[in-house]
Formats: sequence, structure tokens, C-alpha cells
Amino acid sequence: MASSNTPIPVDDGFNEYESSLKRQKSTTSKVWDEMTKLECENKNELKAQCNHFNKDITQYTIATQPSPEGVPSIKNYKFDADECRKAISTFLVCGKHSFRTVEEPGFRYMMRIVSPNFKNISKHTAARDVLMYYAKERDRVKEELAKAPGLICLTSDNWNSEHTNDEYICITAHWVDKDWKLQKRIIRFRALFPPYDGLNIGDELVLCLFQWGIDKKIFSITLDNASYNDVMVSCLKNRFRANRAILCDGAFFQVRCCAHILNLIVKAGLELADDVVCKIRNGIRYIRKSGIRRKRFYDVADKSFHLNVTKKLRQDVCVRWNSTYLMLESSLYYKDVLDYWGQRDKDYQMFALSKEEWSTVAILCKFLKVFYDVTCVFSGSNYPTANLYFRGVWKAHKVLLNTVKGPHSFLTPMVKQMQEKFNKYWAEYSLILSCAAILDPHYKLNYVQYCFNTIYGIHALGFVETILSNLRLLFDEYVKKSKSTSSSLAGSSNVSDKIPVDSGLDEHNHSSADFGGYFDESDDYKRYLNESSTRSEKSQLDIYLEEPELELNSQIDVLDYWSKSSVRYNELSLLARDLLAIPISTVASKSAFSMGKKVITPLRSSLKPKTVQAVVCLDDWMRAKGFSAEIGCKKDDEDDDDDDDDEDDDVSSVAF
Repeated sequence: MASSNTPIPVDDGFNEYESSLKRQKSTTSKVWDEMTKLECENKNELKAQCNHFNKDITQYTIATQPSPEGVPSIKNYKFDADECRKAISTFLVCGKHSFRTVEEPGFRYMMRIVSPNFKNISKHTAARDVLMYYAKERDRVKEELAKAPGLICLTSDNWNSEHTNDEYICITAHWVDKDWKLQKRIIRFRALFPPYDGLNIGDELVLCLFQWGIDKKIFSITLDNASYNDVMVSCLKNRFRANRAILCDGAFFQVRCCAHILNLIVKAGLELADDVVCKIRNGIRYIRKSGIRRKRFYDVADKSFHLNVTKKLRQDVCVRWNSTYLMLESSLYYKDVLDYWGQRDKDYQMFALSKEEWSTVAILCKFLKVFYDVTCVFSGSNYPTANLYFRGVWKAHKVLLNTVKGPHSFLTPMVKQMQEKFNKYWAEYSLILSCAAILDPHYKLNYVQYCFNTIYGIHALGFVETILSNLRLLFDEYVKKSKSTSSSLAGSSNVSDKIPVDSGLDEHNHSSADFGGYFDESDDYKRYLNESSTRSEKSQLDIYLEEPELELNSQIDVLDYWSKSSVRYNELSLLARDLLAIPISTVASKSAFSMGKKVITPLRSSLKPKTVQAVVCLDDWMRAKGFSAEIGCKKDDEDDDDDDDDEDDDVSSVAF
């Protein structure tokens, strides 16, 4: 294993882009400033003539555009080959297009019409441009991480490409910036070398942090339930302890992906209700399979049952329980129509549900809705702050408890199996969830106490005291860090000022004891009062907890609250900044894998790992800069056909 201070000397996916930077050529010239405008027959186009030579040129173009008042105005435009090449790189990255696109006749024709001055480039030049673009943006992101005012939280996950069989690791950094906005950036999307065990992955992660200069700024890491992650976390903790870069001895360091846990729980439960779910799945598949049958079904629903047929029957994906929930929900909506269909179509009768089975579906759907809503919060595209998770996880826990005690006996075996998995997760990670909730002014300590009381009853007090004790320990570390920073800024002059005072006191004490001389105790008494006052003074955490909570369901941005409270609660706001940035789900890293599938296709399976990383990271960074919003992202002249649904999904996935 590599030492904690020495980077591993391999082709490491970081510095190898420097060679691309060296190939950059400057094409900007001041010669184009020495031109005179010429009149043309076409009023929408002007030509320029060199001031020193009596020749026309076409390199300098002036375009006609209307002014904001609607009056035509002339705007000078100077063709910039570098900007044009950068725009092409953006087009290739955001659209996941092959580099070979730039050699296609259609693309070259388009570029010739758009800008006659553009010189065609090869696929190798396009790839090199993307690597250069990545290297520049990487340095900018590295600067952003260096300027992050607080600590940085990580999510990490692995993915296997079916086309290359390479194992990729994705590492995403999360932090709250100086404007108190939650930020995330993918900092690693790299193929791993075997063996794919905890030690090897730990080395890869440490190398990544060292290269980005954030190896001493890490607060937590969120991972899924894979067994090798425990080995990796143990390795990371030992390295960070050696560098004194871990808080509370790692009590807040490792976080399990809550969405992953909920998925495992619900999928295990659904297996026990598989018979009814399969009947609905096969029945919906039968109706949707025929276009004529599907049309007749919706006609009956519209004309005979007066239902809104814009809401369609949903077909689920068996491996995704949330899609199964949506399928059950849509079947309940069309329950009367499905019963009607079963009475008239003999081929469908084998899929028709009895009254008892429909009752089972209604109960199951109501039960799953809580988990579906919680998962939607966890998987939100805006990556919510950590305080939002406690309430959702508690609701899921409460539903499991109530269902076991409830009247629906058919759910009991399913729920008990779900409960075993959930109790283990809750026992390990309720500390982090609860501390984040306490720092939400809606909840504070009272709401956490209420939730634990509903679960543990008279035993709740012990759990709450443990949580509060750990939060105080964490807060004390932030206070020490703040004082250490303040004292280092104060310099050595304050220390030297104290030395004569102490010496004088020793001198007075000596003469008073030995010679009975006069001793003025006033200074010593003042110091005693100050120390007593400091000991009895309430901490920022105590003052915050004593203040009344906000209305439970009031709308407030918790980061905005702490931004405005940072003057009053200086150290506590620093703690809140870091703790609330913890991602309780690895969705941020998993979303990169859907991007990776579009980058590594059967036709692009020979892409080098460094190129894959450049494309995936660049796409993520451009979204973070608001690239889609900047260019408008309007769906102009799109058809309304159902066949365009997939295309619309692709467009929306680019928006940030």
C-alpha cells in the first residue's frame, strides 16, 4: 500500500492532460484591427479592406442584428477560431457525440454555412481539444475546492461498463460555498485496475484527494452497502487519523446510502407479495401489447367511466420497485375499467383480480407510498441538505412499526423482513441523521425527542442523550479550531504581553509569603471572575436549542437561515455548514453512471479511460456553471408525438 504522503507513480488520470495543454496554439492576431469597412450590394453583409494593402479579405465579417428597440443596427463580429473549437467541444461533450462527428459531411457542411472561415478538424484534433478543455476546467474546479470555506463531503460508487468490462469509480465532492449554496462536482470517473478490493479502491481515493489538494479537508464519505467499502473506510480512517484530519475519531465519517438501504428493504418485501403484482404486471402488458386493444381500453375509460385518460397504465421495470409502485397506483386508478375488461375479454380473465386481491393492492400501494415519497426526496435532482432525511427515515420506520401491529396480517411477514434490515441501518446512522435534524430550526431537539419517543417510548431518553452528547463533542472541536485560528492570527505579541503579568504575580506572591509585604489581589480576583464567567457561560449550541422552533411545515432554506445567523452563532454555523452538506444518498455518483453508458457505447468502446473521464467530468462541470440555462435550452419546433418522449428526457437530463 502506498504511504499517506506519497502519490502512487502511475498513469493517474490527473497530470496526463498537461501534454494536451502544450499543443495549444494561439490563433489571435491584432492584424484584423487594421481594417476598413466596405459597402456591398447585400445590405446584410459587409466586407473589410486592409488599411495598408488595397485588398479585400473575408476573414473579418460584420453581422447585422436588430437593436433592443427593434431598429436594425450593425454589430462587429470577429471570427475567433479558438472559441469556435471550444463550442464544438461543448457540443460533443454535452451531446455525448462521437469525435468522428466532426468528420461527417453533414457537420462540415453546417459549419461551412455558419462560418465560412472555419477550418475543418479531424476526430483526433476534436479529442485533443476536449482534453485541453478538461485540463483548463479542472484547474478552475481545483481552485473552487481550495477556496471552499468549510470541509468537503464525498460520495463514491463503482460501475462496470458492459461494453468494455472495465470497473469505474466515480467520486463526487459536495460542499457549501461562501454564498451558502450547496455545490457538487465530479472529481473522478476513472477505470480501476484489479483487484477491485477495499485496499485498492482506498488507494485510488487517497490519490484522488491528494491530487485535488483536499486530503485534509474531508468531513464524510457516503457509500453503498458493498462489503469492500468497510475495508476502504477503515483504511481511510487510519490515514486521516495519522494526519489529524478526522473529527470525533470518525463518528461522522462514514455514511451509508439511505436510498440504497430503502431499495433493498422494499424489494425484499415485495417478493412476498409477488403473486398479485405479477397478475397486474401481465395484465397491463396484455392490454398495452396491441395498439387496437390499447385504444379501445382508453375509449371505454373515457366514455363509460369518465376518467382522465392522459394518465396512462404504467408498465413497471421488475428490478426497480419504484416503477412497480407506480404500476400498482395506475392499476388502482383504472380498477373499474380493468374489472369491466375482465368480464368481456376471455383472454384477459386469467389476469383479473378478485375483490380481496384488489383490497390487497390498495393496502400495499398505501404502504409503499411512504417509501416512494421518501425515496423521491432522497433522489431529488437538487441533492437536498442532510436535515431533510431524518423526517423521511423516521416516517418509514414508524410505518414499519405500525404495520406490524396493524390489522393487515398478510403484510406482517413482509414487514418483519423489511424491519430487520431497517433496524440495522437506523442503529448505525440515526446519529448523523439526528444531528442534522437538530440543526434545522424547524426541528431542533424537541422534534428529535418526539420522533424517538414514538419509536422507543420510555427508552428514548438514552438515545437522545447520546446524540446530544456527540453533537456537543463535535461542536467543541469546531470551537477549538476557531480559537486556534484566532490565536494564530493574533500572533506572538499577545503571548509576550502576558509574561510580565505572570512574573509580577509570582513576585508579589513570593514577597507576600516570605516577607509579609503588601499584596494587591484585585487583578487576581478579576481574573478569577472572568474564568468563572467563562465556565458558566452558555454555549452557542445551548442558546440555539433554547430558542423556540420555527413552524414545522414553514418554508425556509436552512442554508439561508444559517447564513443569516452566522454572526450570532459563529462556530455553530461553521458546524452546520459542514454537517448539512453530508449527502445521505449516493445518487450524485450514480447519476454519472447513466452518463457513462451514453459515453461508452458499442461504437465508442475503444475510448481511453482518460478521455471518458474528461467527457463525464466536463459535462458535470458545465451543468454546474448553468450551461443549459445560459443558452436557453428551449425545445423549439418540436413535434408533440409520443415518440419524442425519449428525446425530451434526454434534453431535460442536460438541464441543471
